[in-house]
Amino acid sequence: MDINKDNSNIENLLRSLIKEKNLSIREVSRRTAIDTAIISKILNGKRKVTVNHLKKFSEVLDVSHEELMRAAGFLDQTETLQTEHHLEALCKQADPSFTTERMLNQLAAYEEISLTDGGKQIIEKEFNDKISSVGSAGKLVNDLKHMFYKFQSGIGTKRELILFGAALLYFINPIDVLPDYIFPFGYLDDTLVVHTAMMNSSK
Repeated sequence: MDINKDNSNIENLLRSLIKEKNLSIREVSRRTAIDTAIISKILNGKRKVTVNHLKKFSEVLDVSHEELMRAAGFLDQTETLQTEHHLEALCKQADPSFTTERMLNQLAAYEEISLTDGGKQIIEKEFNDKISSVGSAGKLVNDLKHMFYKFQSGIGTKRELILFGAALLYFINPIDVLPDYIFPFGYLDDTLVVHTAMMNSSK
């Protein structure tokens, strides 16, 4: 599957953001350390944008990395199954040894401790600092904040709270199946975990 088959949306979005910020391509190049020729080719549809490019653009153009990823076709919410395939494919780009089974096994381990006093304390103490470190808004951050609110307030069935707690613990732990420090892919498995928890909680 070509996970980046249509760049028209990202081209238009990047051009709009660059114009909005009143920046020249040369200045964007200086701030992102992406060659001017590469930026020009991306904007004109002559070169595919990469996840790494998008991370740099997001920092300079003050837009969430996730929004750019979605516009570039790396993430697609139109179909649940397609979303999972996109996320899995991107995780494998970062680490060829990544498997959904490993991720689910780790998530299951967190389920066992999510409602214990120790698990609750970790979530209460560390969630806000960890969410701040992500550094941008977007669906992942919004979903996590919503999940944290429901978990903290005890809103939901016991099964839902277990799943939400497990997903929050997975997110808080920097050394998970796909470590958070793997730039710029570190939170893709967290996105997949949150998606999985929310889907399972609705069953």
